[in-house]
Amino acid sequence: MQNASRVRIVLTLASSPVTVFVVALSARLLVLRQLLPAKAWSGFYEYNEFARIAWAVVSGYGYSSPWAHTPLAPTAVEPPIYSYLLAGIFRLAGSYSYVSLWIAVTFNAVFSALTAVLILHIGKRDFGAPTGVLAAWVWSCWLYEAVVSVRLWESSLSALFLATALLILPTLAESPRWSRWLLFGLLAGIAALTNTTLLSLFPFFWLWLWILYRRRGRSCSKVLLASIGVCLLTILPWTIRNYETFHRLMPVRDNFGLELWIGNHEGAIHDHQFPRDFPLIDPLEHNRLGELRFMEAKRQIALQFIREHPLEFVWLSARRCFRYWTAPEEVIWLPLSLTAWLGGATALSRRGRDAVPYLVVLLVFPLVYYSTHTFSSYRHPIEPAMILLAGYATVTALQALGKPLLRSKGSTSGE
Repeated sequence: MQNASRVRIVLTLASSPVTVFVVALSARLLVLRQLLPAKAWSGFYEYNEFARIAWAVVSGYGYSSPWAHTPLAPTAVEPPIYSYLLAGIFRLAGSYSYVSLWIAVTFNAVFSALTAVLILHIGKRDFGAPTGVLAAWVWSCWLYEAVVSVRLWESSLSALFLATALLILPTLAESPRWSRWLLFGLLAGIAALTNTTLLSLFPFFWLWLWILYRRRGRSCSKVLLASIGVCLLTILPWTIRNYETFHRLMPVRDNFGLELWIGNHEGAIHDHQFPRDFPLIDPLEHNRLGELRFMEAKRQIALQFIREHPLEFVWLSARRCFRYWTAPEEVIWLPLSLTAWLGGATALSRRGRDAVPYLVVLLVFPLVYYSTHTFSSYRHPIEPAMILLAGYATVTALQALGKPLLRSKGSTSGE
């Protein structure tokens, strides 16, 4: 009797959002204690584009200069949300200060711990309590996720925004309440100004909602258009800033040509780091041409390379695809990624169209990285969805294996 009571207490604690949040936050603060101050500069501030832009903002130069040894000129290399968040911290506690670093990475830790709570809620609702609890605790306790989440980058915030979108989507599918749809449009706009790749997902989310309503014989056209409108209005001020600054239409960023060139140029197949002309390594060409002309020059080089070496481009893209799902440790991430895809297929067969948003995340978000270049941290925003799907596949497999065992024990005891 006492054992059963203890098990219930443990299960209650394990499925508690407060417990999950505290454990996730503690794990991330533990990581920070190990990394700071030994790697405070080299591991966080040095070469950090967001921090460099934040310094420029606080120093009175405006939104400019993402790389050291480049002119203090306006930039659109990075989206603005995270840079301005860091700028606010720098203004409060000093540019590049140790206190500012602690504040910034603690924010990231909190964002990631909140994501653990969302994983718990989403998993319970969409896949059942065992999946939600398993996925939330993997996210909370896995030190890899803790390390990546506290990096001085937008990754933690992006993962939180995507998890929030997955949390809200089913409520939109059930209700045409204006407030929810407008909030979803605002989320899409803010997400786009944080990590532009997230914007690629929201048109598919809106399309999925429209199809659901059409199949039920209902209309969501007005609230859907309003949601899209709010998203566009959220992005519009930054687009206007870019147009007034550069006299060219660019909704958020101008660096696609550079990203395409990094992964597609002569000798790219042998590169394991950034090419020599990348401004962090050698800013000479960037400084000579200026940001827009530099980006355009790199885009032309990349496109010419792709036209002249189509088979090599296909091979590089395939290699990037494999690396996207397996870096940094193939022995860990290959099985996890395959299990996540298995979970997506299982969810599609069992839950039908309700599983479509998860498949959209797996299919659409990585596409730009297959054609440009990739690092393991680029996968972080979708890792909550991956861990949920992998957890679902694992729980489903264990339940399938458990049923024959239970039947076998039942028949044995009956004899």
